[in-house]
This record gives sequence, structure tokens and C-alpha cells, in this order.
Amino acid sequence: MNQRSLRPVLAVLALVAGWGAWWSGQALAPPPFAGFVVATMDEGGRVPHFVEETVNESSPQRKAHSASLARQPDGSLVVVWYAGHGEGAPDVGIWLAARSADGQWGEPREIMTREGVAAALGRHVVSLGNPVLLEADGHRLGLLFVSIAAGRWSGSSLNLAWSDDGGQTWGPLRKLTTNPLANLSTLPRNPPVRLLSGGWAVPVYEEFIGRYPEILWLSAGAGAYGVSRVAGGMSVFQPALAVLSTDGAEVFLRDGGALRRVRRATTGDAGRSWTRAMPADLPNADSGLSVIALPGGRLLAAFNDSDQRRDRQNLRLALSDDGGATWTNVATLAEEEDREFSYPYLLAGPDDLIRIVYSSRRNRIAYAEFNLAWLEAQQGGGGSAR
Repeated sequence: MNQRSLRPVLAVLALVAGWGAWWSGQALAPPPFAGFVVATMDEGGRVPHFVEETVNESSPQRKAHSASLARQPDGSLVVVWYAGHGEGAPDVGIWLAARSADGQWGEPREIMTREGVAAALGRHVVSLGNPVLLEADGHRLGLLFVSIAAGRWSGSSLNLAWSDDGGQTWGPLRKLTTNPLANLSTLPRNPPVRLLSGGWAVPVYEEFIGRYPEILWLSAGAGAYGVSRVAGGMSVFQPALAVLSTDGAEVFLRDGGALRRVRRATTGDAGRSWTRAMPADLPNADSGLSVIALPGGRLLAAFNDSDQRRDRQNLRLALSDDGGATWTNVATLAEEEDREFSYPYLLAGPDDLIRIVYSSRRNRIAYAEFNLAWLEAQQGGGGSAR
């Protein structure tokens, strides 16, 4: 074989070697961000408060799923989700509904369509999914979501758009290049965390030839970004990031393997390195969960309380007082036989309220809000919110 004929072979081998290093590596070096912002929360009064509502009461779609939530400075809320015939279907779009400061929901509307995204990016798109909102200053919002070029979630690419008016209008789309393999299979799921530098740490994951939890590091304005690996392997993904200090945080991971336990990893250097992901004291039915930090270092989790694969017939809240090593169930948000309640998304605001959105009965997005007094009133009984 002459030198010229060897060139294509060597090029392919170099590409495969680079691809292998990417997928097998435990961490990619993120930009040197200064550390996490430790969120503050008004602990509020002693009167328990709990409200539950449906965001998309009149939704005609068969599937409404994977909701994200943002709070605006005036106390209004913005919720986004994907909806359509089903996961990966061509009619799936990204939908948005806003809740005024006095608690009134506006009519849901579609803000991203498959056809519109394909035209904006100049690329083939078969479906959309997994929107996540970035809270910036004022009424500025970022929207991360995936466009699927082929197949299902493993064929996803990550996109970013910005709104300066609380989600009423959106600027140009930008495709984020997060890996060298045709830029496939990076998906967001859980709430981002602000950084002292003004940017965000966004929990993301890869779902191509294995499952890999990662952090997407976005600079202020998202002009620069990088990705770092939290854990390797084939079964843990969809990280939920809970910040305990400027340098310390925990991630809690969905388990798609046989163990059926939430996995937990920690960092003491602002996310540049992570401990090995170990089983936590929470069951996992191969389903998404959300975890946030509360005042005093306590952690709050929303999860499906089952170790049976894809059993999502309940959604419970649990508290941890020891950094996530042990947990106590405190409340049931939803439970009904042969129904599905899944993909919770928790948000603690600067006010005294904790908010959550989740998928309910497959085609509804449920919303609930409660304060710390209500949460404390549930302790000891593991009671139902209903």
C-alpha cells in the first residue's frame, strides 16, 4: 500500500483515536470560573403555604414533558416544556407559559418549531426536546434545548437562544459545539447554577454509546463555554446539581443500571474534579430527579419513590441534613395507580417560596409552590400535599 492510499486510513484512525479519548476521558478541562454562587432564600413566616396548579390545562398534545422554570424580578414566572405526539415525533415543539405576579397563567404558546429551528440553523431536524431556562439579569432569559438530527436522543445537538423581554420574543439561535463526534448527544435537564464570574454551570449529559453526566460551563453572555465530565460509565446520567458553598457541591444522578439507587458525587474545587459516583440513600426507577440546597445546608429532593424500572406512579419530596448521605421522605406531591408523575424541576427563589414543575399524566405540566413552614409541617408524617 503506497503512502497516498494510506492517508485516508490514517485520517480515520486519527478521528477514531480522538473520538475514543473524548468518550473515555473522565474530565475535559472547563474554563477557569471563580466558583459557584450560593443562592439565598428568605425563610419567610411561620404560616404554612402550599398551592398546586396546572400550567397547560387545555393542552391538545398527547405528550407534554420535561418542564423548566424561571422566576422574573417582579415575581412572575416563565415555564417551558416540549409537547407533541410523543418523544422524537416531528410535531414536537418547545412551548412556553407565563404566570403573572398575581398568580394568573397566560395561554401556552409554541416558541420553537421543528421547521423553524431547521430553517434557522440550516440543518436537518427531526424533532426538538429538553428545554432549560437560564435566569440572567433583569428580564433576560436564555433557552437551551436540543434539536434531533437523526434517531432519538443520541442524535441530539444543543442550541441556545436569548430573550430580553421575559420570553415574549427570542433572538437568533446558536448551536453549541460540545463534542467532536458530529456534535451529537448533549442534553440538558436540571436547573443551572450561577457562577461568581456571572456565568452558569449547567448539568448536562451524553447519551451516545453509554451515558455520561457532565457540566456545561457557560460564561457571562454565553460567549465562551466548555464541558467537563462528572463520571464515566454506562448507566448514570441526568445530573442534578446542588451547591453548598462557593467551592462545594453535590450531583445526584439517575441510575439506568441494575442497582436502582440514586448515585451521588461531590466536588470541593468548584466542579473541576468530582469524587466517584456512589449509591445514595434514595431509590431510583430509572427516572429523573431534582435536588436543590436550602438554607442551613439542607437538601431537598423530588423523586419517584420506587426501585422498579420506569415506575413513576408517585412523586415525593425528601430532605437530607447530612449533604445527601441519608434522606427522610416528608411529602407526596402526587400518587395514582397506572399514572405517571415524572421529571421534577425544583427552584428556590430569593423570596420565601420553593417552586416545582413536573410532568403529570403524560400530557400535563403541573406546578406547585410551598414555603419552608409548609415543608417543616410535613416532617414526621411523610404526608400528602393533597
